[in-house]
Amino acid sequence: MTPARILLVDDEPNLLLMVGDQLKMEGHDVITATNGEDALQALRLQPAHLIILDISMPGMTGLALLKKLSGPDGKPRYPILVFTARSNMELFFKTTGVEGFLSKDSDPAQLVAEVRRILNKTRPPAPVAAAGTAKPPKVALILEDDPKLNRRLKVSFTVAGYETHILMDSHHLAEALQAHPPSVILLKSVLPGISGGTLATQLADYASARGIPVILYDASGINTTATAHPNVDKFVPSDSPAELLKAVASITR
Repeated sequence: MTPARILLVDDEPNLLLMVGDQLKMEGHDVITATNGEDALQALRLQPAHLIILDISMPGMTGLALLKKLSGPDGKPRYPILVFTARSNMELFFKTTGVEGFLSKDSDPAQLVAEVRRILNKTRPPAPVAAAGTAKPPKVALILEDDPKLNRRLKVSFTVAGYETHILMDSHHLAEALQAHPPSVILLKSVLPGISGGTLATQLADYASARGIPVILYDASGINTTATAHPNVDKFVPSDSPAELLKAVASITR
């Protein structure tokens, strides 16, 4: 499933942060709003593929927003997943035309699964390339030594359509470049025994790496400025999968 633009509407800051991060890990572009008025403004600026909507909010409630977003036939003009603590309202919302209903005490995996179900149902399938015109696969080669971040990067880049290969260190870099020719290379700034900047310099010696965009990233704060590097196409002061995907998109279009 390709990434989607999701509008998350809820007045709980912690929930916006937690659920927003969860959806970003899935590779999605997440917009947040704390009330119905802000949600309408966000939609005027940028339409959404899915709206995840709380019901009880100050100002314009979720029910009022749902009415504003519905057409003359009473059906919502956007796919909407109602996400509320009021679990007793599921039967009511089945009559409103929303795509789904989920209680806030549900397991996080249920939310991810429900988002996938709705997006698979409501978004048109990607066009199939004609015979002989298929594009080569997008391949991301990432050097990152944190196992937890490895898993997050793997999920996010795979969901975004990349064949993703992650190395914990640079020892098998040459073999990886040959076995899985990358479309983009991402280097953590501080790696075991070597810096990402030094490794970027060394990549110039690999014929299989020439011409491939290189991103250097650092969330430690050691690199406080994006100092120009002759072999780095972009510096990202973050290790957020969402930010790294944005950086990749900006240099590989």
